[in-house]
Amino acid sequence: MHFLAIAVILCAMTYLIKDIAHQIADGTLNARDHIENCLAAIDDKNGQGQNTFIETYHDRARAEADAVDTARKNGWALPPFAGVSLSIKDLFDVAGDVTKAGSILLADSPPAKKDATIVARLRQAGFILIGRTNMTEFAFSGLGMNVHYGNPLSPYDRKTGRVAGGSSSGSAVSVSDNMAAISIGSDTGGSTRAPASYCGIVGLKPSTARMPSDGVFPLSPSFDAAGPMGNSVACVSIIDSIMAGGVGVSETPFNPDGLRLAIPDGYLMENLDAEVATAFDAAIDRLRDAGVHVQKIRLDALEAMRPSNNTKSIVSAEAYAVHRQWLESDQSDKYDPFIGHRLRGGADILAADYIAMFEKRDTVCHNIKMQTRGFDALVLPTTPGIAPAINAMPTRDKQLEMNARSLRNTAISNYLDRPTISIPCHKSGTAPVGLSLMGSRHHDRRLLAIAEGLEAIIRG
Repeated sequence: MHFLAIAVILCAMTYLIKDIAHQIADGTLNARDHIENCLAAIDDKNGQGQNTFIETYHDRARAEADAVDTARKNGWALPPFAGVSLSIKDLFDVAGDVTKAGSILLADSPPAKKDATIVARLRQAGFILIGRTNMTEFAFSGLGMNVHYGNPLSPYDRKTGRVAGGSSSGSAVSVSDNMAAISIGSDTGGSTRAPASYCGIVGLKPSTARMPSDGVFPLSPSFDAAGPMGNSVACVSIIDSIMAGGVGVSETPFNPDGLRLAIPDGYLMENLDAEVATAFDAAIDRLRDAGVHVQKIRLDALEAMRPSNNTKSIVSAEAYAVHRQWLESDQSDKYDPFIGHRLRGGADILAADYIAMFEKRDTVCHNIKMQTRGFDALVLPTTPGIAPAINAMPTRDKQLEMNARSLRNTAISNYLDRPTISIPCHKSGTAPVGLSLMGSRHHDRRLLAIAEGLEAIIRG
């Protein structure tokens, strides 16, 4: 396709999945043209495709798009999202492919025998899988860097080179750079939301038990949650529905007037970058102007919790258990030293301490539930800072420090197992900043209805 034609189509497309699906269904957009646009963005030598994707399905995606166009022209029945592009994080199984989880350690593993249930559901709904996205090795960092496959960069200030956030870094950039309309990642401590915040898109962490985990390479089974990333709340709401076994619907937006939001006053609101504080405060002012009641509350149980800084945790214990066989073998030198160091942090956690951590978690979750039951959601900055520059982290200690900072505000949602969504709240042209809404455990769809009602206000 001629470059000018690609540019014209890019300008005409919204990359909102409802719009793309409707345009393909009514014939105003060919599925092949949509897929070619995504592939052109991936293949652009001046773009981020090489670092964003570990594997791209050029031929398969084109063939599936052609099949969609043929079926539409012949009037054959098609699934509701036929032809819409999808990228997936490199820890989801696809039949016939090796799931590397962003590592070289698994490169010689046998290929998956079937799609992960989540992937199968999305493909059955008509989505065309365009590629496997880069990620932090084994999903164990909030920065999104990968020594084996490169570092996807935030769309902001690429001349400097800022991280895209992790661990679902490639997933976020694939959406922000129009390489895919939607992506799925995973979230154990903030891995869909930190990248969403750093890249200016929407990311959702569901309640853990909401999503099937078969065919998904684990980090911490007690905390892992597969979640969608897209250009709008409606996009992630549709994907969340399908991932959980639904038909792919968004929610009826709540009326903002009268909603009650709580800001957790304390360490989660401290030491914010100026850009984050300015954008967040402006969004809160807009919410109040729209009739939303916003109140600061002190959650003492949270003040003692610093999940992103705790090297002796449920996550580190379970992550070590997953990797022990490799860490104690002659394969251990294949790990990124930063990731290997973090994984070894769970090596000496006693079983009694592991059990006690769950007991403490249950107590904290109950206390927070009692304190926040009068509110519709908690609201806080997704990350305390904007995307950090890679050259500002020359040492492992500096990476550890910035990793903890990137996940400081997100990790609490995983600890409490509450659905949380990050929505961009910055002014156009400025550093991306995310605002998070944290709902009640297992009330994911209610949170999405609240988020759809508040999105336009939050975005300003």
